[in-house]
Amino acid sequence: MDKTTIFGHRGIPTKFIENSIDGFEYLASKGEAVEFDVHLTKDFHPVVMHDEKIDRTTNGHGYIRDFTLAELAQFHLISDNQRPQQRQGKQNEIPTLERVLEIFKSTDLILNIELKTENIQYPGIESIALEAVHDFGLAGQTVFSSVNLGSVKRIGKLDEHQQIALISEEPILRPLDFMARNQLDALHLKKSVMANDFPQFQRIWTIDDTATLKHIFEHGFEGVFTDDFESADALRTKLMTRNVSAI
Repeated sequence: MDKTTIFGHRGIPTKFIENSIDGFEYLASKGEAVEFDVHLTKDFHPVVMHDEKIDRTTNGHGYIRDFTLAELAQFHLISDNQRPQQRQGKQNEIPTLERVLEIFKSTDLILNIELKTENIQYPGIESIALEAVHDFGLAGQTVFSSVNLGSVKRIGKLDEHQQIALISEEPILRPLDFMARNQLDALHLKKSVMANDFPQFQRIWTIDDTATLKHIFEHGFEGVFTDDFESADALRTKLMTRNVSAI
């Protein structure tokens, strides 16, 4: 059984607020890979948040692109009411990309930076994010992804050695040919369109149920995104131990 990489999806939302400093610091000390999302402010600073608007995860309202970084500083992250077990950390500011990269720069974690360009075309987001990753010496540990194929291809043109991946919830016809044609390193696929015949090129999102995780681990998929890294890691360890014992 090939070892599937487990990505903490937006940190570890089962314990801490999604895309929060506290969640990232926790994962940096215990995890192996992390996924987070990047947008640009009005004054072109990259910040880490999933939604285009701050409404769901902060005490404010409005689009990230309509605030300067200084204006965003007046707001703070709030817990998801659907996750009462989340801890309210001491560092609930909206993180900048630089702040998050600082957390991971002395680790060997794999970083998946999702550029949130499917609905808003942030001018220059690809070059800004890529430059930040290089500044922190993390390019070799990073894969850039997006639903927007043009966005990940722009990353590839800026740095032909940078890993890039397309996110899709729709089936991709002749996926290996598609990857070669677009110079992609992987596909980040929804569970409903994953395929067992090329698992080494697939990372599947966002999986928290045991049965699907078990399937992914046993078939040697390259990666999986989950809200609960620790439970997924425990399951993977159990399966790998069982396989070794059976030899």
